[in-house]
Amino acid sequence: MGKERVSVSADNTDRLVTTSLWRIILYSLLPAAGNLFMIFFTMNTYIANGGFGLSMALAASIASAAQIWDAVTDPVIAVIVPKINTRFGAARPIMLTGLIITVFATYSSVFLLPGTGAVGWVICYFAYFLGRTIMNQGKNIASNIITKDPTQRPLIGRCTQIYTLVIAAALSVYRSKILFPKYGSISFELLREFGVTVMIIGTVFVILACIAISEADTQENIAANYRPGVKINILDMFRMFKENPAFLTCVISDGTDKMANEVTSASVVTTMLFGILIGNYKFTGDISMITAAVTIVLIFFITGVARKKGAGTAYLRFTKLACLVIVAMFVFMLTGAYRSVSVKIVPTVIFIILYALLSAAKSTTSACMVTMYQDVADYQFYLTGKYMPGLVVATITMSGKLVKALGDLLIAAFLALIGYTTTTPQPNDPETPAIFWVTMVMWLGMMLLGWGASIIAMKWYPLDNDKMREIQIANKKKRAENEALKKEGD
Repeated sequence: MGKERVSVSADNTDRLVTTSLWRIILYSLLPAAGNLFMIFFTMNTYIANGGFGLSMALAASIASAAQIWDAVTDPVIAVIVPKINTRFGAARPIMLTGLIITVFATYSSVFLLPGTGAVGWVICYFAYFLGRTIMNQGKNIASNIITKDPTQRPLIGRCTQIYTLVIAAALSVYRSKILFPKYGSISFELLREFGVTVMIIGTVFVILACIAISEADTQENIAANYRPGVKINILDMFRMFKENPAFLTCVISDGTDKMANEVTSASVVTTMLFGILIGNYKFTGDISMITAAVTIVLIFFITGVARKKGAGTAYLRFTKLACLVIVAMFVFMLTGAYRSVSVKIVPTVIFIILYALLSAAKSTTSACMVTMYQDVADYQFYLTGKYMPGLVVATITMSGKLVKALGDLLIAAFLALIGYTTTTPQPNDPETPAIFWVTMVMWLGMMLLGWGASIIAMKWYPLDNDKMREIQIANKKKRAENEALKKEGD
């Protein structure tokens, strides 16, 4: 194991525990693994329709119910998590448990339970959200303990988003350039092969992340965060809304962003945009690699700003820029030039630049939010003396998931408006004005709504890098007091 490293203040009296760069690089594969499974299950309408024979309306209803189930299980699991601390620490056992359940859900959805109707799909889809929730609870602990340095934490967001981006681009190429030509449509056979790929890569990623967190995820390190006699319960979830302004800001920003991303990232939106409006579904594979390159450059830039100015400042600055790009893309689409994308050079270049900037904005703002989660959790410890990163992040994401549940209903409602009630959009379906406007609302309109709400909410976010250093120094003293009290008790 590598030796513990520290960030030292000018007077050499206050030290913040950091970690080795290679551990951050490997650990960041954990959130990327979660995104792998998420990419597979964003095709839930195709899985439910093609594998389980469900109508679009029924699939949407189950998806919304699953989102609520996902939201409810978050705080419940988060309250249980502080009770877990084994000889292998807390984060790793929780992460692996979540992985096993998630793999079971994925395997069942393409091999074990297809053909069993609504009941079978409910089991698969609900199990996926349960496994993801448990794996995320392990991630919340691991992200908080692996480093306490506010200038180092953005590196986790940087690596996570780069991995997620590269993986998403690679899977897009895999799906559109290899699987789609092989099967001829977005068929259930295509989904089955896609699912196997996700299960294998996701498992490898989680194992590597467990190796990376092994130094920090020890029984002693976990125990030092908890003061003897201080209990964490579900009521703490509600108290945070009153006592932690940074928490409330994240709830609003995360919730509105998630609802927008749920709609804009849906596979049906990609199909309508590229397969129907542009008329070249395979172009998603071509553009994904370009988008990945642009986003990686911007991720380095925005996380560099986050390291200097704080994640909240970087998030607000680039959210504003993203809104301007949405307006520019909408103007481009209104001109009708999208019909020449992938055919003529000028509209293709314009579209690629704007599309890449939009995709980059989603990734870079998410990278900032990853850091903000842990800063808010440490701020809660600073304010109350209660260490509960799992409950803090779970409550933020729970609120987001409740709002996000509306996304599935919105998708079904929008599709119903243009006649897709029993089937899903397929590449090369005929273009209509209704399809154009519904695509614009689902793709660009939802992003503008989500980011606009976040800009307003961020006016009340109090945490910059100077404040976080003050918080971490105070929290270090709290942990020392906790250890002293435990020794007295022993």
